[in-house]
Amino acid sequence: MAIYEEVLAWSGRLPIWRQDALRRLCVHGSWSDQDLDELLDLAKQQHGVASGLEPAIEPAPFAEDHFPAEATDGALVTLTSLHTLNNVGRIPGDQVLEFAAQGLTIAYGGNGTGKSGYARVLKQACRARSPGAVYPNAYDPQFQQLTPSASLTFLIDDEPHEANWSGRRGHVAPAALRAIAVFDGDCARHYLQTREVATFQPVALTQLQQLASGLNQALRPRLQAEINTLAVNTAPFNVIPVDTEAGRALHPVSTRTDLDQVRRLANLSPDEMQELARLPQEIAEADPTSKATVLENAATRVDELVSAVEAANVVSDELLDAKHSAYLMLREAEIAERAAAALLQSEDPEQLLPGTGQGPWALLFSAAREFSTRAAYVANAFPVTGDGAQCLLCQQELSPVAKERLQRFDRFVRDSASATAQQARTRWQQIVGEVAQASASFTLSDTMATSLGRRVDTLPAGIRTFQEDLASRLRWLQRAVSGGQWDNRPAFRVVSPAPAIRQIANDLRAEAAAMRANLDAEALAAKRRRLRELQTRSVLSEHIESIALVVRNLVHKAKLESCLADVGNTRPITTFAGQLARRHVSDALAARMNQELERLDLYHIRAEISSTGDAGSTRLGIVLSGSQLDPHLVLSEAEQRMCALAYFFAELHQSGSTSGVVFDDPVSSLDHNHRTAVARRIVAESVVRQVIVFTHDAVFFGELTTLAQDAGAEPSVRSIAYRAEGPGYIDAGLPYDLRKHRERIAQHRLDQQQIAAVFNNPPGDAERLATRNAYDDLRVTIEVGIEETILNGTVVRFRDNISVGRLDGVKEVEASEFAEVQRLHDKCCRNVRAHSHAAGQQRAVTQPAELLQDIEAVNALFTAIRRRIG
Repeated sequence: MAIYEEVLAWSGRLPIWRQDALRRLCVHGSWSDQDLDELLDLAKQQHGVASGLEPAIEPAPFAEDHFPAEATDGALVTLTSLHTLNNVGRIPGDQVLEFAAQGLTIAYGGNGTGKSGYARVLKQACRARSPGAVYPNAYDPQFQQLTPSASLTFLIDDEPHEANWSGRRGHVAPAALRAIAVFDGDCARHYLQTREVATFQPVALTQLQQLASGLNQALRPRLQAEINTLAVNTAPFNVIPVDTEAGRALHPVSTRTDLDQVRRLANLSPDEMQELARLPQEIAEADPTSKATVLENAATRVDELVSAVEAANVVSDELLDAKHSAYLMLREAEIAERAAAALLQSEDPEQLLPGTGQGPWALLFSAAREFSTRAAYVANAFPVTGDGAQCLLCQQELSPVAKERLQRFDRFVRDSASATAQQARTRWQQIVGEVAQASASFTLSDTMATSLGRRVDTLPAGIRTFQEDLASRLRWLQRAVSGGQWDNRPAFRVVSPAPAIRQIANDLRAEAAAMRANLDAEALAAKRRRLRELQTRSVLSEHIESIALVVRNLVHKAKLESCLADVGNTRPITTFAGQLARRHVSDALAARMNQELERLDLYHIRAEISSTGDAGSTRLGIVLSGSQLDPHLVLSEAEQRMCALAYFFAELHQSGSTSGVVFDDPVSSLDHNHRTAVARRIVAESVVRQVIVFTHDAVFFGELTTLAQDAGAEPSVRSIAYRAEGPGYIDAGLPYDLRKHRERIAQHRLDQQQIAAVFNNPPGDAERLATRNAYDDLRVTIEVGIEETILNGTVVRFRDNISVGRLDGVKEVEASEFAEVQRLHDKCCRNVRAHSHAAGQQRAVTQPAELLQDIEAVNALFTAIRRRIG
């Protein structure tokens, strides 16, 4: 069973989106950015994510029609022509590139001639390992709308068929064309593995590895980036209490959250909105606790007012009477004191100072007593009159008279009249100080007045009248204390409001106590629960859209994570690839590759089975005997390309197929030794199958034609040229610069006819230029004739060796022949600018008739030489 048939039988186990990925990879050789976008969309669809593309695409499973190029020993398929190219670069649609059904066909064209356009169409139609892209005319303003297409004719077991190829996305060329093997630089790189450039394996294994790790690496970052952008933070929704109906429906916020139920709870009906607005008042009315607290707080504030009123009543009749009595007692005590003082004066033989025995003197004597007992004579009783005693004021020693007087003064002070007067003065000084600092004011706020007025409507006015009376009586008291005028005392117009105010405080507390006694706890709790539920649902309504977004994102994230796991599930693929590798990367394939390496003159390089131990990693590895470095660090790029070509031929041989093979510039970057080896191997392959070679390398072209001719097989040659109209024009046979001189003579005759048809006399610059170009080509024809005829092909341009075996055909040139060659060559040189001519010569333009004579002379010369030498 061929390897892709095994892949097809197994692929049904893959998810449908990965089957589609395998299909695209096999048909196109790689995935474009658009492919990756669509595959990611298909993978997400399979995990429940709605398509993000418009219109949504449907997956196409991998089928036999999608097999890439795979040489098998089935039907023999050969190409016969490629034609009707539309929108393939600038190649005209009327050109037909024909191929020989057997043997070697060489399509030669220089850079920019359109050769690559033809080759790219074949790579696409035949599903090369790396088919590349076919582009329309890049200079067309409608470039983006153009779709390349072409038609191919081919044989299947000698039966003719025709098929259309299109660059339209999704188009698949006929499955039969995949039997045509294709090799070019891109295909060579496709053979070489990424991590180990000197290892090879069947392309199916490479594609399976791409299907696993390549697709994972391409899609995983995109999925992860999309997951990272999703807003899935549920913390803001913790404001919804979990112990409510809304909280139980919401928490935990997850993919299982019933959004419909949550939305129903978030949607409050008009009745529920009214209930939400009404319940706080109902609860306040049903809950006496808060009202009782308010009443108790009000009672406290009323108590504070009572205290302020009582504190302000410093002018009550009782207090005023007490102060007045103190004033009268002071007067009476001072009268008694003056009488005692007069008696003291009369008892002293000497006249005492005025005021002795009265108020200030009594204070002075009391101060002297305190000084003596506390400082001067601490250990002695006052007065101290012993020996050496000193006056407490002048501090001179007391005389006997002074001692006796001091004792008499002490007895006087101790007398009840003096003591009583002193006490009365002390008490009065206190009253004077108190009255000076007394305040009879208190504050009644408007709020308090209003509140009290609700209880006793006359109370606020009575309080304010009482305030005025207090102020008036305090002013009277202050005048009485300072002036001694105690009559005309102002009377209170109202009684003190304190008892009435205190009664209101008591009433408030009684009402609060009664409220607390009437509490219905169960009904109140029910209302509070209902209010909490409605408030929670109201908060939920504020967050519902954010919640819905997060829930959708969580659901989307779960789908993307499931898709991410699917993308990363590559083990079944790598396991299957490993099984295929063990069956198809065989010792026989390694042996054949070693034969091919030898045929390509790479004797120092050997191939053998290698494995890294990972599933699907069995490959053909390159071995360099004696090298201390890995082969890919030693081999040049050209050698690696040659190894890839050897693997291509080995795989082709192992398949048993004899269908056609296409090579596009197989010797790019190779030196002459490698180029010759490749040419020899291709010519050998053309003996058993159709071989088509596209090349721009003139030396390689010469190698191919010479080696084919030496093998007795004339290659079929097609020249692809760039004309004035553009690239892509095809001519049968050799390109003009490589044609033999007989073929060139025919072209000279055609050129001469075109010159003669438009030639004007006297000739101008156009005629001079056309004639000059004609003689320039004729001179080249003379040189080609020398190579082919006189030298018998022993030395040929674009060939890196001399054909020694053709020396026996080289003959001596006769003098007349040499003279004719010299004459014709000199005439060509005179008509071109190969040499500088004297400015004064003013050479005339050769007439068309004379040009034709020279063309025929060149033809006659070399025809005669060929006849002479046989």
